[in-house]
Amino acid sequence: MTVWRLVRKEIGYRKLDFVLGVLAVLVAVGCLVAVMTLLRAHHSRVAEVNAAQAEATAAMMAQAEDDYRKLMKEMGYNLIMLHREEDLTNFFSKGFASKHMPEEYVSRLCNSRIMTVQHLLPTLYRQMPWPEQDNCPIILIGVRGEVPHLHSNKGEPMLEPVERGTMRIGRVIHTKLGINAGDTVTFMGKAFEVSEVHEERGNSDDIGVWIHLAEAQELLNRPDEVNAILALSCVCAGAELGQVRQEIAGIVPEAQVIQRMSEAAIRLKARSRVAQLTEEAMRGEAAYHARLGKEREGFASWLIPLVIVGSTVWIGLLALGNVRARSTEIGILRALGLRSRQILAVFIAKAVLLGIVGALVGYVIGFVTGTAWGALEGVPLSAQTIASLFDPVLLVFVLLLAPLQACLASWIPAMLALQQDPAVVLREG
Repeated sequence: MTVWRLVRKEIGYRKLDFVLGVLAVLVAVGCLVAVMTLLRAHHSRVAEVNAAQAEATAAMMAQAEDDYRKLMKEMGYNLIMLHREEDLTNFFSKGFASKHMPEEYVSRLCNSRIMTVQHLLPTLYRQMPWPEQDNCPIILIGVRGEVPHLHSNKGEPMLEPVERGTMRIGRVIHTKLGINAGDTVTFMGKAFEVSEVHEERGNSDDIGVWIHLAEAQELLNRPDEVNAILALSCVCAGAELGQVRQEIAGIVPEAQVIQRMSEAAIRLKARSRVAQLTEEAMRGEAAYHARLGKEREGFASWLIPLVIVGSTVWIGLLALGNVRARSTEIGILRALGLRSRQILAVFIAKAVLLGIVGALVGYVIGFVTGTAWGALEGVPLSAQTIASLFDPVLLVFVLLLAPLQACLASWIPAMLALQQDPAVVLREG
């Protein structure tokens, strides 16, 4: 009689013991696979959520940064380029420059590869009376469209160009002189149509009168000259004032640069705050999911060993009960000449078979349970998701672990059966 035939007979005769043994292995493997599948689903979900939230956060922060950029742009230009010989005490006291520069300096800057400044705007302005309006004091500002930089992105201009023959006026001029958009006025003997009345700005712009640069040069007898070049420092390039001055000096050594610190500082702080908010949001999300993952891994770290130990003890007790119940049968088999290793092989083969069956059924039940549990926590069920949760390494692991577990649990009872004397067993039986 072969060992496998004895095993089949044994299983057929004691079906309940075999089913209970399979159930013990099934519980252990099922718990292991369910928890591991759930953890795998959690990690997959975390990666998916992190990617989605990273994309959403990046989009939100990009929008916020763009809003900051627009707000900062509305604050105006933060760099002023003047003639090198301009006396800054007179400039700050009078509010305008007395030294003039060739308009060609702007073209020289725009044709260079300077990257620390943008939105170059040549201007010619002077504080003067308006002869046709009872010498009302105004600030005449001659501007043209921003000169495009050949080596930078073309963004929206900070100041729309003033068309020839048109004029824009500040709010105070509108209120004091009663001039409205659409009116035709005369300035220094030349007719202009008022195209726009600016909103109140609370600074010298409220008494400003904007006309085209070429017309201002003609009226002030300053052909092809400007007395200031306005610009915006590029914060994204990390440019500091010293670097800006150094680059501009290399292109236009005849100019000097001053910076409106309040606007520049606010712009830099705003950009820095956006970057900080982005980093804090991403770090908070990562910390939350990491903490949740550790909690689940901690739960699995004590549950899985507990279930494995419990099922091992369960199988061992079943094997021990089986040995005691079959002590007479074992004695007869040994008396008939069946060797000890053959009897041991019967117990071990039964344990291996029990472990394989329990592992296969337990893996299926555990995988289904873990997948369903993951679906309850938001992991979408699809063929692709289920395929990603299947772990062939885990399947091989349980197919090796479960028979080994069953063999170890059956080893001691089997050894006890072999140590019994057949004569004693038969006499007592």
